[in-house]
Amino acid sequence: MKIYVDRRLGNARDLIAFSDTLVSVKRLHPDAAGYRPDARLPADFRRLDEREGRKYTAPLDELSIEDELDFIAIFPCTLTSESALDFTPFLSLSPVVALEPSIDHGKFPSVTVDRESGLRLGLHLDSWDGFDLSSRWRSRNRIVVNRGPGTRHVYVVPVPIEAMAARVESAESLHPCEVADTYIRNTPGTACLRMLQSENVAYVCCTERLVHDARIGPGGEPAESRHYLGHFIKN
Repeated sequence: MKIYVDRRLGNARDLIAFSDTLVSVKRLHPDAAGYRPDARLPADFRRLDEREGRKYTAPLDELSIEDELDFIAIFPCTLTSESALDFTPFLSLSPVVALEPSIDHGKFPSVTVDRESGLRLGLHLDSWDGFDLSSRWRSRNRIVVNRGPGTRHVYVVPVPIEAMAARVESAESLHPCEVADTYIRNTPGTACLRMLQSENVAYVCCTERLVHDARIGPGGEPAESRHYLGHFIKN
């Protein structure tokens, strides 16, 4: 799975970094509190080499409708209001649902908090639609717009949950989130990509099928994120 980058944002290799070290938050940030047990985050990022650049990135104009939900993309996006949503060059095949905005700070090494437990998740899979493993392909994907003023870093493991399940014993008996956790825990060298998401930049991907998280750089300005669910495809 590739990240498709709008050419207006610059060189993909300047925006995307690579890690193959997914470690416990406790090990990476010993003082970080409020995380679920064995929450994991990527470490030791580096610049993509030329081969990795070809493998993991492509220009946005190469993305086609045949890719359906099997893509990640990042592109400029300025929203003037919730009543006039414009995600050009993307459109949704189903009604767009706006989730609650969030304001993220650099105090913690990741941003996502579980709504029920109140614990930070680290790398995780979403379950807005609640489909089981065999039906995850039906899930909506998600557009997240950074309204700034801070800059976000978005983590994505470019391995769909179906491919993870093929490597996990008795995956069909597990919740998809458990499959993702098991795969990450038992698969050394799992790739993780980090996208730079500046103000008025959006990303779109199926967070129901791709493990992800985000963070604000330590000491960086807070960033307001707007979140939208739909079946987004390139127009």
